[in-house]
Amino acid sequence: MVTTGFNSDGYQTTSEIVDLTVKGGNKCNNWPDFSIGVVPSVAPTGGLIGDTVIICEGYECYSLTSEKATLVIRMSGVRVGAASIVINDNTLWVTGGWNGYAGGYLASTEYVTVTGTMIGPVLPMAIQYHAMVAINSTCSMVIGGYSNGYSFASTFYYDHNEEEWINGPSLMQARNSHAAGIVTDEVTGEDFVAITGGSGSGYLDSTEILQDGEWVQGKIIDTICYQYGICLVSKYNYNLF
Repeated sequence: MVTTGFNSDGYQTTSEIVDLTVKGGNKCNNWPDFSIGVVPSVAPTGGLIGDTVIICEGYECYSLTSEKATLVIRMSGVRVGAASIVINDNTLWVTGGWNGYAGGYLASTEYVTVTGTMIGPVLPMAIQYHAMVAINSTCSMVIGGYSNGYSFASTFYYDHNEEEWINGPSLMQARNSHAAGIVTDEVTGEDFVAITGGSGSGYLDSTEILQDGEWVQGKIIDTICYQYGICLVSKYNYNLF
């Protein structure tokens, strides 16, 4: 699913489903507009909780169906440029962001379900426009981001069992507003963490792949990936090497 964003026509409220299967023919099926009036700089984040698509923008989270967007829950406060992943198939873990009413950049996180929210672990640093991936059911990763005028190359693992943060390998290039995901090498079948695009010292057209504990350069992508998460990497077969 791709929702909202920015193009030559201005800020968008549309949503699309992109079917990447062979049967789907890579066709996009239009869903109704996300008509809540999302402020573009809020940079919505979300995921699939059970069979419900949840999109969080600002401090409000909406369920999104093929028919309408419905307010389901409000977070503890405004989060501009937060990142999120789904954990345990039923919880959206929303992290960081920016809140001008609460002191600026945020290190706080919260767990969002369709019935409520709960405070989560504090990030190692206050940050926004970062990316996240779930390595497996017990380990997640926070990658890059932006704070106080700087983009960062830092990464952090979170051990959900031990409830502790562990420093990860630094990116080759500091970046924010990038996309990240788990990709499968189409030759070996091995899973890798990959990131693409974003902004650092200008808009970026590079990719990086986490291989044997270090980030290595991937292919240069055909078009520059602009800010606010427009680029997307999902768990499908891609040849990024």
